[in-house]
Amino acid sequence: MRSSDIKYLSFGLGIGALVASLFFIGFLFIPQSNPPADTLIAGIKNTLVPATATPQNTETSTPAPTAEGTLTPTFTNTPTAQPTSTPLPTATATLSTAQIMITTGEIVPAGPLSVEQQIKLYEASLFFIAPTYEQSKQMSVLINHVRFSDPSNTCGPLSIAILQKAGIISETTLEAHDFFLINPDLGKDQITIKTAFPSERYTNTRYKVKINQFDWRANPLLPGDFIYIYSGTEGNFEHMLVVNRVDSQGRVYSVTNYNTEQGFVITEVMLYDPSDPTLGMFAQWTAKPRAKLGSTGFAGFEVWRLKQ
Repeated sequence: MRSSDIKYLSFGLGIGALVASLFFIGFLFIPQSNPPADTLIAGIKNTLVPATATPQNTETSTPAPTAEGTLTPTFTNTPTAQPTSTPLPTATATLSTAQIMITTGEIVPAGPLSVEQQIKLYEASLFFIAPTYEQSKQMSVLINHVRFSDPSNTCGPLSIAILQKAGIISETTLEAHDFFLINPDLGKDQITIKTAFPSERYTNTRYKVKINQFDWRANPLLPGDFIYIYSGTEGNFEHMLVVNRVDSQGRVYSVTNYNTEQGFVITEVMLYDPSDPTLGMFAQWTAKPRAKLGSTGFAGFEVWRLKQ
């Protein structure tokens, strides 16, 4: 090899060694980027503690000891809003027929009976209504407890039965049939009448005026009054009844038996209208054209009334 070649080879090796040395020194002194301490700590924690799951409901867990002494989660429900409760409707009392009639003026409380007694009296009287002859015949049998009882002569027992059903007269003191064809002018019947209407509790007044000429405005009949009507020489039957109501116009009513073209029936009738003497059963029973169906009241009437 020539001396010139050796010279250039040595020069090249030296240059290469110098470049290699500079490269190595540069690598050592390149600045390294270090992560922030907080980021590093968070990264370590993430590797050691699993991430907490985002809760999907409102329940929270509270550790509770188990039998072995370890803790297990128990859940407490978070209160949620309840729907607003709607108040339940309150019960409304249902009015009876009699109570409705009081509000409309068809029944006006009057006289010695309490309002409750007048309601019971009216409702009791409705039980005995029998608007046909066959029905009234059956009702007569029921009232008198007599197999062949007839509605034509059941007025007394009917009146007592109404008062007993209303609780105004006791059912233990006498039977309704005790007033069958009774006559206040007879001594034996007077005893029966006093049993039903004792003088310490009832007033007894007799009026000797025709029922079609009586001043009903001055002396009106009242609910609960027991009436005996005298026929007189112009009449052909005597009659008994009980007043079951009075209305706001002063008209008086009774559930009683009376004759019709179809036979005897038991219904509610108006006895009189104080503003019109031509209306009511009292006017009919004293009218000559109706004499064939029965006439009475020409010798007046008698009233038994509960004392105030």
